[in-house]
Amino acid sequence: MKTLAILKHPGAPADEVGRTDDPSPGARWATLRGVFSDDVDADLSRLADDPKFPHRDAARRAARFRAEGDVADLVAIVDDAHPCGMTDVIFAMAGATRPWLNWVPMPAEAIANVANQVGRSRAEGEQVQLGALFVSAAEPPSAMVACQRVAGPVEVEIGDFPQPDIRTPVRDVRYRVWRYDGETPVPAVPAPAPDAVRVLHEVANEPWPSLLSGYVQAEPLGKLPLDGLLGLLSHLPGPPETARWQQLATTTPTYWYRLLQPWVCLGILHHAADEPWLVSTRREVLMDLAFGVEDWVSDAALFALVTVAHREPEQRAEVRALVRARLDAAMAAPRLVTIGESLARLMLITPGCTAGDRSAAESVLAAAEDEEPAPPKKKKRWWRH
Repeated sequence: MKTLAILKHPGAPADEVGRTDDPSPGARWATLRGVFSDDVDADLSRLADDPKFPHRDAARRAARFRAEGDVADLVAIVDDAHPCGMTDVIFAMAGATRPWLNWVPMPAEAIANVANQVGRSRAEGEQVQLGALFVSAAEPPSAMVACQRVAGPVEVEIGDFPQPDIRTPVRDVRYRVWRYDGETPVPAVPAPAPDAVRVLHEVANEPWPSLLSGYVQAEPLGKLPLDGLLGLLSHLPGPPETARWQQLATTTPTYWYRLLQPWVCLGILHHAADEPWLVSTRREVLMDLAFGVEDWVSDAALFALVTVAHREPEQRAEVRALVRARLDAAMAAPRLVTIGESLARLMLITPGCTAGDRSAAESVLAAAEDEEPAPPKKKKRWWRH
């Protein structure tokens, strides 16, 4: 798969598509923003109507995907008979502003909402301290830890662990990053080395233009030892000290902890890359993480598998079945699954997504739109799920 390239002019012939001196996919996309307008749909329409543009069909497919959401149109761009840097660009345009294709969904947990509220209040100069929190049902361990990273040490009282117990893996797994000490989630792997945190900060400082360019951008993470990658997933190091993350810390400080895990899972795709996929460590690790305890790590690992499916057609059938199986497990739970909406959005961008898959995913999204968050109960420091 080629990396993202830059078009000198939107209507330039294919032989004028070249690479920039900066190998960073993020830098290339930044350059593209100076070539195209802020209206992606208008740009795609213009390219699709330009008789001199050599990838008019790809532009039409991208526009249709944005209008109708059929992943077959997105896959057709990847599978272009004459792929080049411009088809990578059109793929990124097709997914612009779309969950998982261009950005990671925001945390949906009540405890994350509380932490974000605390972070915003502190950014406005308020002296906020949480004495205790109450959630009526257990929430994913990453959300619990992210809350404490933002709000500081806080006692969390959990009202119930409804079935299926969030502490129990969806199926038997070998690789896991969380375990429970009673009601408390704790990392099941050692903490990452400082060098691993440094590499994460360098790679994950900017969003990906598309999941394809994100895969390329995550390559430095793949050079880390597997234990280091797994450690990043559960020990949740803080964000880089950059202007971008300092700004986000004043609005949605938990978002960094939600974002870093998909980056790490993209890095796992580069681990022991010489191993054939079907017998590879990276495949086994990602599958185990996807079907481990219910957590942000679950959909992060599935996202990496979906990236594989876009890059490697021969893996699409298996990945589609895995994503549907994980979505089915969430749908079968007689309780709220906070990552359910995110899993549904992954299903909709998985190559090979069938009419039945799409119907199931859309039913989850429709149900999520109908739900209203429960109000705080009793004191402000208490929050019901």
